Amino acid sequence: MKTLAINVNPLENRIALLENRKLVELIIEREEDRSIVGNIYRGRVDSIIPGIQAAFIDIGLEKNGFLYVSDIAGAEGTGDIVLENGVPRAKSRKGRARQQPIETMMKKNQYVMVQVVKDRMGSKGPRLTNFITFPGRYLVLLPTVSTLGVSRKIDSDKERDRLRKTLRELRPRGMGIISRTACEERSREELKADLDFLLRAWNKVKDKYEHGKGTALLREDLNPILRTVRDLFSADFERLIIDNETEFDRIMSFLDQFSPHLQKLVRHYREKRPMFDKMGIDEEIEKALRRKVYLKSGGYIGIDQTEALIAIDVNTGKFTGKKQLEETVLQTNLEAADEIARQVRLRDMGGIIVLDFIDMEYPQNRRALLKRLRDALKNDRARITLSEVSELGMIEMTRKRVRHNLVKALSQPCPYCEGSGMVRSVTTVTFDCLRSVQSLFCRTKEKHIILQVHPDVARRLRGENRDLLDVIANRFGREISVESVSDFHIHHVRMLRARNREEIGSEE
Repeated sequence: MKTLAINVNPLENRIALLENRKLVELIIEREEDRSIVGNIYRGRVDSIIPGIQAAFIDIGLEKNGFLYVSDIAGAEGTGDIVLENGVPRAKSRKGRARQQPIETMMKKNQYVMVQVVKDRMGSKGPRLTNFITFPGRYLVLLPTVSTLGVSRKIDSDKERDRLRKTLRELRPRGMGIISRTACEERSREELKADLDFLLRAWNKVKDKYEHGKGTALLREDLNPILRTVRDLFSADFERLIIDNETEFDRIMSFLDQFSPHLQKLVRHYREKRPMFDKMGIDEEIEKALRRKVYLKSGGYIGIDQTEALIAIDVNTGKFTGKKQLEETVLQTNLEAADEIARQVRLRDMGGIIVLDFIDMEYPQNRRALLKRLRDALKNDRARITLSEVSELGMIEMTRKRVRHNLVKALSQPCPYCEGSGMVRSVTTVTFDCLRSVQSLFCRTKEKHIILQVHPDVARRLRGENRDLLDVIANRFGREISVESVSDFHIHHVRMLRARNREEIGSEE
């Protein structure tokens, strides 16, 4: 049972995908950070870097995009193409290795047609491809490369053969077509109508590129709501529910043109209570920002993200089971596998992910765990690789991120701990204060200073460590007063001149 829930606000749109009433994917589009994925540009080659086999392309935005050699159509050995998360790539590593050096394929100030496949992230500009794609409701047109493919999610061999035959008949010379999952059971006439629409769109873009001057936006992709409806919404959904009348009308109009049979599944939410609150989605989003995720059995998983990898640790917590230890561990691990698959997808974790399950004694239990995890990850649209379960219960996996990491999109690094999750202890800050006071007295002749600190540090300096402060004051023949400041952070320390309450600079 799948549901799409769309919450529309003036400054952001939130699109939630639920499976069996559980939140599994969340797309957040903010006005200040609008996605440009899918947009097609007339770009200018600003620079070519042979060392990394990439070119930086000016597409008229603040930050240049970057184009890898493997993403250039026409390179030797790239005729056999597959889609990876909607991005065309050469099918084999061997094929990618045979490609020409980028410096022989491009030159500075040359104009090229490029499409954005990944938004800018941090200091990196948007990632570009020269394999242009035009996604329709049923088909994806690849006008720059000759290939033909059928969605892997269509299981029936008979249906796959039918679609392959139809696509061969419809495919324009020199171009490629890949069928989408929604293509299943569609008639030849429906597929031809979709292809004709995409060909008209391509001809408009080509005309703009050939007659345009300078860098320019040639085609803007659909907004996130309609893009999600086009890419995800299908007959296997229970419903699509949206809380905005204008966007509801747009969706109905879009479906009327491309998939009229889906209109009956669309609902307009009109209640006063916020939709995401009523459906429990807001609570799930808040949980997705926490480090610990609790399991129904009482166990939990801990998620730690570092620069190099993501570590997910499984713990039994309060769950002790009713029989033997091995059974308790297996049950916790199996439940954790389901939740890990959901959290990885919901948070859109990418890169290397190490799963530290609780160690199990029997090989058959390790196999059962791996099968459960593989089954749980089947609906994930990202490309995933999984290792076997090690003797210590560890599984390594890699996942290609689809969008922005949810935690990074909804939060920012703590200005105090800078993302480490740790700050200096009261004891450490107290001793730092004592050292700072000694250093100040060695550099200045101030007779009386006021030490402003966090309340917990102030209690230590007035209580159990007062004698240490008195030793310093007596040694230098000075006077020290301690003031508690409630809005100070634990490591915030300020020293003032008692006579005029001016702050004493660290350089004095």
